[in-house]
Amino acid sequence: MKQLYHLSSDRKGFTLIEVLISLALLTIVLGALYSSFFSVQRAVDRFDDVSLKYHEARTALDIMRREIEAALLKNPRTADDTVNDATVKAAFVIRDRDIFGSNTSSLELTAYSFRGNNPKTVSYYVEKEDGRLNLKKTETLPLLPSKGYTMEVVEDIEGFTVETLFNNKWVKTWDTADTGRLPDVVRVTIEFDDNGRTVNLTEYARPRVGRRL
Repeated sequence: MKQLYHLSSDRKGFTLIEVLISLALLTIVLGALYSSFFSVQRAVDRFDDVSLKYHEARTALDIMRREIEAALLKNPRTADDTVNDATVKAAFVIRDRDIFGSNTSSLELTAYSFRGNNPKTVSYYVEKEDGRLNLKKTETLPLLPSKGYTMEVVEDIEGFTVETLFNNKWVKTWDTADTGRLPDVVRVTIEFDDNGRTVNLTEYARPRVGRRL
């Protein structure tokens, strides 16, 4: 019995200094892991946000390209139309706008929509909301302008530019009421911020209705 007690009394534990050093090292390691985890999480969140912005901008440019290629100079008439020709004339209008110091464009055109078989008047424009520029789209039927809808296309952009090639120069204005024809080629650019780096995505389109392919 005495021998057993003697053996157990020879065991040594950790000193207070060793315990404090261990706790300090553990705190440093956990702090580093905590910081790394949240750094990675923030990077993943930023990547998701930027990836979504690229996807939204690319999708918007692709839809605009198809709509511009299907642009009409004049709406087709039907037997049910009861309005005069001036009411149903199609338009292709590009305007240069300034929104609180930011150069933007607006685009209005009439085209066959990829949703449905009827021509629709489509407008793209930028509005400033809560200090951010948002690209919006309004779509209506030419014969029923009061019935339509508005949606946000891309949020928090830096700029939206629509240009057409005229006399070998890119210009930011066009109106079929003045020119009497559709533009030959249109360049659309959406600009946004990618973590401090300005990104410009551009799409080119040529109106094709009534022209040889």
